[in-house]
Formats: sequence, C-alpha cells, structure tokens
Amino acid sequence: MSYTKTHYFSVFIPSVLLGFVAALQLTGCSDAPAGLSAAGAGGQAEQGGATAAGGTTSQAGAPAEVSEGGEAGEAAGASNSHPEGGSTASGGSIESGGAPGGEGGTIASGGDAGGSITAGSGGQGGTLSEAVIPAYCPFHTDPPVDVGGAGGTTGAGGSGGASGGAAGAGYNVTQQTSPFVGPYLADATGRTLYTFGNDLPGDCHTPPVSNCVTDCLISWPIFPAGARVLAPGLDDSAFGAIQRSDGSWQTTYFGWPLYYYKTDLTLGQVAGQGKAKTWHIVEKKLPAVFIMKPGSVKYLADVGGHTLYVSADDLPGTATSDPVSKCTGSCLSTFEPFHEKNFSVVTSLAIADFSSFARPGTNGIQVSYKGLPLYRAVTDLKSGDMNGTAVTGFTAAVP
Repeated sequence: MSYTKTHYFSVFIPSVLLGFVAALQLTGCSDAPAGLSAAGAGGQAEQGGATAAGGTTSQAGAPAEVSEGGEAGEAAGASNSHPEGGSTASGGSIESGGAPGGEGGTIASGGDAGGSITAGSGGQGGTLSEAVIPAYCPFHTDPPVDVGGAGGTTGAGGSGGASGGAAGAGYNVTQQTSPFVGPYLADATGRTLYTFGNDLPGDCHTPPVSNCVTDCLISWPIFPAGARVLAPGLDDSAFGAIQRSDGSWQTTYFGWPLYYYKTDLTLGQVAGQGKAKTWHIVEKKLPAVFIMKPGSVKYLADVGGHTLYVSADDLPGTATSDPVSKCTGSCLSTFEPFHEKNFSVVTSLAIADFSSFARPGTNGIQVSYKGLPLYRAVTDLKSGDMNGTAVTGFTAAVP
C-alpha cells in the first residue's frame, strides 16, 4: 500500500487512510523528570483531547508579550529559566479516521491556518495490534462546602465562606473568544484564566498538583473554587476543586489548576499567554500537546500530562518522505503511537512542526514532531511519569 505524509501546511494522505483509535489514561504526579535528551535526528527546538463541548479551534498566532523582566512569580517555586516564553503558532487540526473496523478518511480541507483532515468514507479499517492506553476519566469534584464564591451568583455573594465572593449577576465561569485561540475560559468579569505547565494535571484516579507556590502566586493568583455557575456550553463534569496547603481552594478544568495573571485586569487581556512557554490560556477545547516542566527541563506531554517520547531508532521524515517507526512487534506492548482527534498544540509550539503519517501494516496513524514519531508509554500511569526512558533509545520529546 502506498502512503504519504500529512502536514498542516503541505497536506498529503495515504491512498486508503484507515481508522485508528487511541484512548488515553491520565493520572498524577512525579517530581523532577529524568532521562530527558535530544529528540534525535529529527532535530529539536522548543493542551487530546478534552471532552468539553464545542468545536476545535485552531491557533493562528499569539498576542504580543508584555516586555517584563523575569518575574519572581515565574521563577520562585516554578524553576522557570525563561520567564518570557514565545508565542508563535499557526492554526490547523487533524482528526483521525474511524474506529478500528470502521472506514478510512479523506481530506476535507487544508491550509495554513485552520486546515483539517476529517474522517470520511473510504476503505475498510482493520484491527490494531498495538497496546492501547485505557480510557481517560477527567478529574471532577463537587464545589467545596463552606467556601466563599468566586464571583457570586445571580446578584448574591458567595455562599457560606468566611468572606463570601463578590456579588455579581450571572455566571462566575464564562466563555470569551480570542482571534488567536478561539473560545477560552474567564471569570465573571471576563478576566482570562490560565494553566501552568509546571503543574501535574489530575484525573479520576489521582488529584492534580499545583506547583505554583510562594512568590509564584504574586504574579499568578489562583482562581478560587466556590459555587460554580457555568456559562452555557461549559460542562460541569470537566471542573473540580483542590485544597491547597494553605487551606484555600482552587478550581480545576480537566484536571489542570486554574490561575489569573497579575496584569490581566479587564475583559480580553491575555498578557500571560506563552509566559515561560508553560503558561497558556485555558482554551475551551484543550490542546492535544502541552509543554511540561514539573522539574528542571521542558518536554512535550499530552493533554493529561502524559510524557511524549521519541525513539533514536526511528528514521525522521523529510519534506518528501514519511518518518519510519522502528517500534514494532513487542515494542508496541510498551509504547503506543501517539495520535489524537482534532489535533492542536499550545501556542508556544509551532503547529507546522507536527505532521501525521500512516503506519504501514498497522492500519493506524501516528503524529510526528520535527520528523520523529511520537509515542506514549503504557507504563506511565500518572502525569509526570517517565517510565518510558527506561527503554533503551527512548527519550522524552524536547521542545
């Protein structure tokens, strides 16, 4: 069977694109990661998908950064060596084909920004022989009891807390729209909310861990948890709350703790976007790939904090040829080829650095980064785990 490579800016597909389903399991925490090294021959440089309602939004750029120096909040407690992260990305998305045994796909559209490959009709799919990470279950809790509200509800102050939330009408978690990321989350006044790549997102098995502490909180105050009154289109099952060491409660979204940025004070301000390449707007539909840094080194991870790996044995793709994955047979019992529907990345990554290709003989699709195929390790049970580095030749993918 002949096949060719799929890029966001130069789109190709196999003659018969066969379906592939890769569900993911996401869980908890680890300290400083080990085993990081260069991505390999493919080169290296510097939130998949959550199930929140709404369509995929492609990234078509990023707002300009504020010209601040390295802030205490981005250094202390966070180990950020680059306080001013870049914000360059272009739009685009990929959707996988049908489920195993279903139908293949055809190109629906393409382009420099917002192009997509959507499942469609075609040849019959097959059954994958690869290991599959168990299904993801999002971290969710009811709002905490006896905690002041985060903005109040329908004209009343927050309920039950020692100091109730400010009175306000309507919703305390709202949706706003940016030309750069599309729909994103904000508070009752429209103030932008952010995720932090140094955190460890949680799932239904392991609670999230916030690594923004002490001086970090000066620049990045937490979005406090209280009674949740969500704007239409937001799913309460995606939200939760964690209690911090100081006793305060913080709201989470698909397991990611939520924060403000100190200079964002009014509707539409997004000055925190891309800071240290680990702070990003909370997009309604979280990106499939994040930049993580729970320790001292940045690396790529999926939406739930699972490490993404590359193999030194693989052959990198070029402008005219697909990558070649050497992970076959028993290797596939440990490493799952990475691919997600509605593919997108945080704006500190360039979507043009990612492409998808068909895996010969497996009826599946895999995403590559800078030419090298990406994998998840079945042995990584929690966000931040790096058990895959114990296998010779496999390292975390470095941005």
